[in-house]
Amino acid sequence: MSTATGLADLLFGRTRGAILALLYGHADQTFYTRQIAREVDASIGAVQRELENLSKVGLIVRNSLGSQVFYQANRSAPIFKDLQALINKTIGVFSVLRSALQPLSKRIVVAFVYGSVAREEETAQSDVDLMVVGKATLHDVLSRLSTVEKGLGRPINPTVYSVAEFKSKLASGNHFLNSVLKGQKAFLLGDEDELRNVGGVRLAEAGTD
Repeated sequence: MSTATGLADLLFGRTRGAILALLYGHADQTFYTRQIAREVDASIGAVQRELENLSKVGLIVRNSLGSQVFYQANRSAPIFKDLQALINKTIGVFSVLRSALQPLSKRIVVAFVYGSVAREEETAQSDVDLMVVGKATLHDVLSRLSTVEKGLGRPINPTVYSVAEFKSKLASGNHFLNSVLKGQKAFLLGDEDELRNVGGVRLAEAGTD
């Protein structure tokens, strides 16, 4: 069990954490009870209890359409953004991606999510934009992401550079790379300091956060 998963179990419990990860990981979508039970691999009874509790405290919203009852993350909850960020770090997209890339960690200098997911502005149609810099190849990364993509229920769009290619594109003023580096980043492996070390002076000039 990873540290993040252990922390999530301690904070939420397995079933509640899985439900929150599903609903907050797809905050623009609605799910019915049996669908949630199937996705989180828990009994209907356990799921119903957790959904009732989460609805009562306002973390999720409950809506009915005929005989069907649907649930969705409550974007109006005062702690929506904070809870979504915590879930992403412990049991959501960031944690899942970090675990998937961990076997390649010795060949990756830095890996981070950018774009709408990193800015916490994603919609149901949002891809997960991922950048990886190091010795790992695109094939290496894709092989680690194939099952993860299915589990997350959203496309993952990896951009993979060698250190030399990263430096070359940065030195040439590549618009795409500069745009990514100026935006919000959620680091999976490595951190801002290691990213700056790879890019050197050119990266500092790009104006990263």
